Amino acid sequence: MIIRGTTPTVVFNVKTDLDLSDIVELWITFKPKSADPRHTDMTYTLDDVTIDPLLKTISLFMSQEDTLAFNEKPYNVQIRLRTSDDLAYASSIIEEPIGKILKDGVI
Repeated sequence: MIIRGTTPTVVFNVKTDLDLSDIVELWITFKPKSADPRHTDMTYTLDDVTIDPLLKTISLFMSQEDTLAFNEKPYNVQIRLRTSDDLAYASSIIEEPIGKILKDGVI
C-alpha cells in the first residue's frame, strides 16, 4: 500500500527469464481506477528506477509530491519495457491501494 504524503520505495519483483540489465526503455504507469478527470495517470521511466538484475527487482522511489498526487482510491499499475533486441513486454495489471492521511501537504 502507498500512503499519500510519504516517501515509499515501491519494489517490483519481476518474475521473468529476461536479463533485466538488457532493458533500454521502461515505463511504470499508475492509472486511477476511477474515471474522475481530476486524477491523471503518472508514468515513471528508466531514469526514475533502480534495477537489480540478480534479484530481479525494479525499485521506484516516490517523493511526497508524487504520493500526494494520488487520490484515495486504488490505482492500476503496469510495467512496460523494451530490451536492446527491440522486444517489448508488459506485466499484468495490478491494483495498488492508496492510504489516507489526516493532514494534506508536504511535511
